Amino acid sequence: MLGVPVGIGHRYGNRVLRTFLWVFDRLFRGFPVIVLLFLFYFGLGGLPGIRIPPFTAAVLALGLRSAAYQGQVFRGALGMVEHGQEEAARALGMHRGQTLLWILLPQAFRFSLPALANEYAVVLKDSALAFVVGVVELMSAGRFMATRNRDPLTAYLAVALLYWILTSGGVAVLRLLEHRTRIPGLGLERLRR
Repeated sequence: MLGVPVGIGHRYGNRVLRTFLWVFDRLFRGFPVIVLLFLFYFGLGGLPGIRIPPFTAAVLALGLRSAAYQGQVFRGALGMVEHGQEEAARALGMHRGQTLLWILLPQAFRFSLPALANEYAVVLKDSALAFVVGVVELMSAGRFMATRNRDPLTAYLAVALLYWILTSGGVAVLRLLEHRTRIPGLGLERLRR
């Protein structure tokens, strides 16, 4: 939900907003996910009067990191929409908000689907790191099963299989959406140049 506004801000924001988003990008794309988890849970959560539950820390770290990457995806996708589309919308009397909402974003969404499928897979797999701050998720459940049954190979193979199913299934759904929203011939003229 944050990736679209971040991308719009990168593309159409004023200098102050673009500078803020540049810093936001450098922070959340520059640190490893595990460092972000520790910063939110132990760093901010360790300040006097502030208590951040493990799940909230994981959502903040993974969500803001993903928003930074998705913002770049949407910035690039908005840049792929032909400039003539915006000019035509303006010629029809649409203001910038209408042009963005009804003309540019639907086309940019189509262009962004391949990168969003990749980001989905990355965030899903990065969620395995949330166990380091105490979030109960697949990896921690696998560790519990491995300890309880004294069979780590079976437990971690089951976890790997579940991650594979979730990743493959989600990416397949996004690829199907990409295929269904494809406009035949769109983009081919760029490949011919």
